[in-house]
Amino acid sequence: MSIETTRREFIAGALALASATGFGALPKIGVAKSKRWWKGNLHTHTFWSDGKAFPEEAIVWYKSRGWNFLGLSDHNIFQDNPDKWADVSGDARRKYFDTYLQAFPGAATRTNAAGRLEARLSTFAELSAKFNTPDEFLLVPDVEATRSVEFADGRFHQLHMNYVNVPELLPSIAAPGFSSTIKDKPLAAFLEEHRRETATLAAKHGRHEIFVLNHPIWTWYDVGPEVLIDAPDVRFFEICNGGSPYAPAEGLPSDGLDTDRLWDVVNAFRARRGMPLLYGIGTDDTHNYRGEKANMCIPGNAWILVKAESLDAGSLADAMYAGDFTACEGLEFDDVAFDRSKGRLEVTIGARDVPRTIRFIVSKRDFDERPVGKLTVRPAKHADTMRFQREIAIYDKKAGMAAKTVEVPAGRPMKASYTLADDDLYVRARVEEKGKTVSTAWLHPRGLRCAWTQPYRAC
Repeated sequence: MSIETTRREFIAGALALASATGFGALPKIGVAKSKRWWKGNLHTHTFWSDGKAFPEEAIVWYKSRGWNFLGLSDHNIFQDNPDKWADVSGDARRKYFDTYLQAFPGAATRTNAAGRLEARLSTFAELSAKFNTPDEFLLVPDVEATRSVEFADGRFHQLHMNYVNVPELLPSIAAPGFSSTIKDKPLAAFLEEHRRETATLAAKHGRHEIFVLNHPIWTWYDVGPEVLIDAPDVRFFEICNGGSPYAPAEGLPSDGLDTDRLWDVVNAFRARRGMPLLYGIGTDDTHNYRGEKANMCIPGNAWILVKAESLDAGSLADAMYAGDFTACEGLEFDDVAFDRSKGRLEVTIGARDVPRTIRFIVSKRDFDERPVGKLTVRPAKHADTMRFQREIAIYDKKAGMAAKTVEVPAGRPMKASYTLADDDLYVRARVEEKGKTVSTAWLHPRGLRCAWTQPYRAC
């Protein structure tokens, strides 16, 4: 199914869902005991911040195409203000509003003091009441905390962090005089501060939260593996993000620092030191819904499949902390099972019309923690400034190596497995196939459709 969204298709889908009296049963991706797979995206934007759609339209896109849960993660804002209005004047915004009115007539409007037309934005509570369907679709609270650190030497690093299932803005962000940029704070300390603040706020609400470090190497190697090694309470990061103008630095080896390589370096250190492992998620980071930028920040590129007993935020969070989920970018495992007592990871792949490759990736216990090399890099367009200069450490290839590779012929399903060796710290699996992806931006594998399991270690 093509997921390229034309304006006509967008209107038709919105009208169909808005007028429906119910939402049909979704296909179950896989069943294991009393659990099933639930499909979701936890990084999406709307007119509440810098997205180019009303929140109802964003929800319609995902719900009508079979997603089971969604987070509207607008920047530094939670959708709880009943008096939030979007400017819908001007040619582009007016077209958006006309499309919206066809599916959702009767929107509240007003003319502001400058004579510009505004439309009221629906709150999270209103959206949940309108769209949530038991066992079929769930809107979860979600905010993208957007922060940055500027260092005295001129370097500038961004920290974007989603916190999920907390229906309130973080106190530090809601505080009067809030600034998204601070000075000379160690990145790991700043990240941990947000993680602790999120946990405290979640406890206040009696909820189990999910805290995610977003796109660590956007815009340009903002968060290196050393930061996540020093912030072990951060359990989730984006292995795949659907959009960004990021491009890799010249002069780095092929495994120098992409998100897969970063992931293994972090987990090699964490596993050796007995820390919690880092888990990877896939997201769309959706901003553009109607082809405004056809190659980035568009819906349907990356998602997660969570194996949980029920479609509620608590069950989804419990499953994710247990590693019972996969990250997907155009491709899915049919099933994943890990036997901790045997240290055996088994994945099932359905038949496809193209060949696929399964790689079982491990880190070895005797990897060398000392970098095997360092490079000073900066993008050409910023060559005259320190702003994006980075020191990139290159680590031992024993921290993340393919211990077993299985080729799956076209048209054939396959079940493949790997059992941890005595000198393995953990194992994870990645399946890939050549093919066009929805997004052609850089923050995902180029020319490949992929799916990732989480890393697992034996008892």
